[in-house]
Amino acid sequence: MFRLKLTIIDDLVNNKFDPPLTQEEMPEFVDADIRIYSGGKMEAPVGGAMLVVTDNLALARNCISLTETYVIFVGQYEEAKDIAGSLFDLWPEWCGQYLHDRALRAVGDILRRYEKIFHKHLLDATIDTVPDMLWYKRLDGIHTMVNEAFTEIVHRTRDDCINKDHFYIWNAPRPEDGNQFSCAESEEIAISTGKMYVCDEPVSTREGMKQFTTYKTPVYDPFGNVYGTVGVGRDVTNFSNLGVELAILVENLPFPMVILSTDHKVVRMNSGFAEISGADVDDTENFSYLRWKSSRLISEGDPVVNEDRHSTIQEFRLETPSGTRYYQLTELEIRDFFDDLSGYFATLQDLTYQRSYEETIIRAANTDILTGINNRRFFYNFLSENCRRPMILFYMDLDGFKAVNDKYGHNKGDEVLIRTAEYIKAYFPSYTYARHGGDEFIVAADLRDESQARLQANKFEKALTDHFAASGLDVTISIGIAQTDGVSADMDAFVHEADMRMYEIKKAHHESKY
Repeated sequence: MFRLKLTIIDDLVNNKFDPPLTQEEMPEFVDADIRIYSGGKMEAPVGGAMLVVTDNLALARNCISLTETYVIFVGQYEEAKDIAGSLFDLWPEWCGQYLHDRALRAVGDILRRYEKIFHKHLLDATIDTVPDMLWYKRLDGIHTMVNEAFTEIVHRTRDDCINKDHFYIWNAPRPEDGNQFSCAESEEIAISTGKMYVCDEPVSTREGMKQFTTYKTPVYDPFGNVYGTVGVGRDVTNFSNLGVELAILVENLPFPMVILSTDHKVVRMNSGFAEISGADVDDTENFSYLRWKSSRLISEGDPVVNEDRHSTIQEFRLETPSGTRYYQLTELEIRDFFDDLSGYFATLQDLTYQRSYEETIIRAANTDILTGINNRRFFYNFLSENCRRPMILFYMDLDGFKAVNDKYGHNKGDEVLIRTAEYIKAYFPSYTYARHGGDEFIVAADLRDESQARLQANKFEKALTDHFAASGLDVTISIGIAQTDGVSADMDAFVHEADMRMYEIKKAHHESKY
C-alpha cells in the first residue's frame, strides 16, 4: 500500500488547532511531520508533499506556486479571491475542534489524491509490463485503455485506440446485422457469470488471420455496476500451428506415445497408444492414464530410475483378448528452461516378440530335443537353486536299451526313450524331471519319506516294464533313490549317491535275471 510522507506547516496566528494535530491521529499510511512555522524558506520534502495551513495571506500567496504543496487559507473569501483557484481550500475563520477536524479531513483528501495517482501509475506500469495484449473496454465495446503490446499488434498508437471500437482498431468490416459490438458473446458470458471467461478467437490482422486465446473478466464501478471488461489476448497462432505439427509428429511415431500434463491428464496421444490402452484418441477427457496403468499393467520387474534424465523405465505384462503382450514403459519428465516440471511423456516398446524369442532360446537350451522334457543343464540349475530344500532324488537307467538299438536300430531306441519320458511325465507330474543323458533319467521330488518314494518308484517301474513287454521289448528300468535334508549343499555328492544306488539296483536286476 502507498505511504504518504507529509510535512504539515501550522501558521495559524488568529486561529488555533484545538487540540493540536498529532501523528497518532493521522490517517493510516500517512507519515506526518507537523511543524509550527517560524519563518524562512519552505519546500516540500524530497519524496513527499507539504500542507500549509495559514491565516497569513502573504504566506499563502508565496506557497501556492511551490511543488507538491497544498495551501489552505483560513480567512475571508474577499481577501483571497484572486488566488482562490490555486488554493487547496479556503476556510472561514474557524478555530478549535472544528478546525482540527477539517485539517484531518484535508490530510485524508491529499492521501486519496496521491493514492489515485499511484494506482493509476501502477496500472499503466503493469499493463505495459504484460507481454500479451491487454485492454479495458466499456459495455458498449469502446476501448478505454490498452497496453503497448496491444498497439504493436494492431499497428496503431495508443491515442488512436482509446475511445475506438474493435472494428476501427482492427480495420475489420462491420457486420451486416448491425451488431456494433465484436466478441459480444464472450463478453456477455464473462459479465453474466461474474467470472473470468477463457476462449479462443480468430482475428484478421495485417499479417493475416491470427489465433488468440482471450481471458475476459468483468470490471465494476464504485457503485457495483458493471463498467465493462478487462481482457488479455495471447497470440497463439504459432502455438496452434505447432500443435498441429506436434499432432502429426506424435501420430506418425513408430511406437505408442502419450503426452501428459503435470497432473497426468492426457494432452495428446497417438492411435498406437489409444489402441493398446482402449482410449478414444479423439476424446481423451475421460481417460485416466494412472488408473489404466495401475489396473491393467502387471509389473514384470523393478523400475529403473535415471535421476539425471528424469526418467523411469519398467517392463510390464498386459493381458489382452489375443494373448499376453510384454511392453517396456518409459516415462520421462518434460522440464522447461527453468527446470520446472511442465508435464510428462510416456512411450511403450513392444517386447512381446523379443520375450517370446528369449523364451524359445531358453526353452531350447533347457530342453532335450528328442524327448521334449528338461535336459541335464536345466536340472543342474534347478538343483543349485534348491540345494537348501529337503528332497528325494530318483536316478533312473534303462536295462536292455543297448540290445534294442543293436537289434532294431536307433529309431526304435529313440522311441523307447520317448515312451520312457512320457511315462515319467505321467507318473511324476508335480516333480522336476529331466533326461540326464543317454538312457538315464532323473527326477527330483519334494518328499521326505523314502519308503513312499520307493513305492512310487516300484509302481512306475512295473508300468513301464509292462508297456515295453506288451510291445515285445525286453526293456526294464533300474531306479536309485537318495535323500537330502537340505543341510548339505553338495548336490554333486547327492546325485552321485543316487547314481550309486541305481547301479546297486541294476546289479540286482542282472543277477536275478541270470
